[in-house]
Amino acid sequence: MKVEQLLSNIDFGNEAGDDITPTELAEYFVEQSLARDFTDHRNPLLIATGKKGVGKSALVQWSSYKLPKIRKGMLIVFARGAELSRAKLGLATKLSTPNEHIQDWMARICTVINRELAKKLNLALADDDITLVEAAEIEGYKQRNLVRSLIQRFQRLLPQLAAEPQLIANEVEILKRAKPGPVWLLVDDLDATFQNTEAECLELSTFFSACRYLTRDLEGVSIRVTMRTDVWPVIRRHDEALDKVEQYVLALTWTEEDYRKLLARRVRYEMSRLRITYHSPPKHVHQLDRDYDVIKKAFVEKVPWGGEERMVPIHKVIYTLSYARPRWAIQLCKLCKIDATKHGDKRIGKNNIDNVWGAYGKKRIADIVSEHKHQCPEVEELINSFRGAQRVMARDELMKWITNHVANHLSPTIDGKNVRSNVAIAQFLYRVGFLQARSQESEAAYEHYDFDDMPDFLSSRTNDDFGVLWEIHPSYREALDIAKLNRSQRIQKGLIRDRSQE
Repeated sequence: MKVEQLLSNIDFGNEAGDDITPTELAEYFVEQSLARDFTDHRNPLLIATGKKGVGKSALVQWSSYKLPKIRKGMLIVFARGAELSRAKLGLATKLSTPNEHIQDWMARICTVINRELAKKLNLALADDDITLVEAAEIEGYKQRNLVRSLIQRFQRLLPQLAAEPQLIANEVEILKRAKPGPVWLLVDDLDATFQNTEAECLELSTFFSACRYLTRDLEGVSIRVTMRTDVWPVIRRHDEALDKVEQYVLALTWTEEDYRKLLARRVRYEMSRLRITYHSPPKHVHQLDRDYDVIKKAFVEKVPWGGEERMVPIHKVIYTLSYARPRWAIQLCKLCKIDATKHGDKRIGKNNIDNVWGAYGKKRIADIVSEHKHQCPEVEELINSFRGAQRVMARDELMKWITNHVANHLSPTIDGKNVRSNVAIAQFLYRVGFLQARSQESEAAYEHYDFDDMPDFLSSRTNDDFGVLWEIHPSYREALDIAKLNRSQRIQKGLIRDRSQE
């Protein structure tokens, strides 16, 4: 196939990292520093925080592929947060104190490992056949190799569970001689349905204390966890014991440079899949230029962007509109590809982005609704109440808008509580990423802050949050008919200077 046919046949790959094979993911996975930390055995406990679509599940999937290549003989246990729930494990006893929650979590974690080991030993056990590990048994594992301890535990079960005890005993003996390596527990979407209530904060915060105790006391145990960015600051404030866990929390974030690599690797993978011959630049050419050389096979290299219509690399525009979330970026690329093909364009450009911006924004609204509806059933109404608003507002303007368009008509339920405060509604929209704080000296010199950067913003009626402006993220604007600020409006609001008067 010729390069000229690339755009009409390109797919950009799967949007969800956990829905593809590990070998395919490895072809275009962008290996950031956090990924290297995640597979480093010197870090017994790490928690990766990130927004929805930022690649948390892909990180777990890639880790499960990479770890056996780093060291053979590992017992890798994968579990979603729901699989560790008390209901899933058939637990109904009531817990009250933090210590009871911690011991309960330790038992649940060891149970999941027990069951995975049973599969590895080819024991035909039903879930009910493997009971929860008692606290005393956990204590007995301290400073011992967990895998060997669990093998001994299953050996005690063999006579009553094995149809052919001699055969299974031999398999156990073989595994013992092989000296099985360490245990890696990978937990994804721990906080999938989290609500900011006292009970759920206690339940979630004690999980991390249990992880810290297990990795400290059990030889060869490493635990990796992913969770949403907006949840960690909430539970961190709830439980002072988490100050000892905070050192293990790393944010999974994407830079513009990472996006350049992402697009280049996706295009290169598609060219390989389509068997398109590509002669890469010589090895002495800088990696940045090598990436651009691949990207321009499917994209216009630079496009207009910004108040002064600056020309910027297209990956920067995709980075901004996708809110630094790779899944959103791939969705945007796919929509642009369809539009470009429809109009006979040879490469994706700014005109294609403009054409699909509204449809793309509707997907983003659907995402934010599905992600946070369990926290606020009226979240879609809150988002739609900003239809036709200005894209940037001062705090007073924001509060007035929320009062007139939300609080006077609706009392939303947020984290199980009815709310009428315009500050509380604004803080929720900030927490879920619909609003961003914007500290600005001039139109060209500004910084954006999200909830995980500054969780104290919008937490008080009297604090003006250092006078920051509040901006509706670009990914939502077109779908909501958000008014674009023309030059005269920007001058009037003091966002830029009127140079004609100087």
